[in-house]
Amino acid sequence: MAARSPRVRAGKVRDTIAADDINDFNNAKMRQIFAAARKVFMKSGYGAASMDAIAREAAVSKATLYTHFDSKDALFEALIVAECKHFSGQIGQRAFDEPDIQKALRSLAEDFNELLCTDESLAMYRIVVAEAPRFPELGRIFYDSGPRVMIDRIADLLARAAARGLLAIGDARIAAVQFISLVRGDSHLTRILGVKAAAKNAAADYIDSGVKLFLAGYGTGKKRK
Repeated sequence: MAARSPRVRAGKVRDTIAADDINDFNNAKMRQIFAAARKVFMKSGYGAASMDAIAREAAVSKATLYTHFDSKDALFEALIVAECKHFSGQIGQRAFDEPDIQKALRSLAEDFNELLCTDESLAMYRIVVAEAPRFPELGRIFYDSGPRVMIDRIADLLARAAARGLLAIGDARIAAVQFISLVRGDSHLTRILGVKAAAKNAAADYIDSGVKLFLAGYGTGKKRK
């Protein structure tokens, strides 16, 4: 039986979403609804989007939509969590298999910047920032489901490298935040603001210099093990 999202009062979203809820979304019907919701929210924004429009886009009845989600708020929250889990889960896949620490850090930085600046990521970020004043919990949900997970994944990779003697790190999570700050450059900010993007080699330069600075602070001189 399909999982129901708890009722959500206007201006209020749930403090948490159960893992079972997200797992139940991994079926054809839920993917269809999520794809439609994503399209409508990104095209119209949260305020102008409606359950009617999402149902039409998904080619399902409103009754079917409300079977799974009691409100637009609940659907939006679930979409945020699912999108964040999808994007954050892709961070560091190549880096975990790379024995050379410099190459691993570079691939990690490339993955992070690429995912951060996709059209889908940028659109979702804009929507959350716009709605956070009305839904204070939404900002925390977004952070916990996306940025926090990405930081934890990067921290895990750094801790593994430290265990192999490739890095000298006291606090892997602090090091992960520092790493992100060094390699992300200004591509995300310029894209969010609609400013003309810098040349592609500028992002590569940020990554190269950021990795070098990071290794200057945390490197042990060993490249692989």
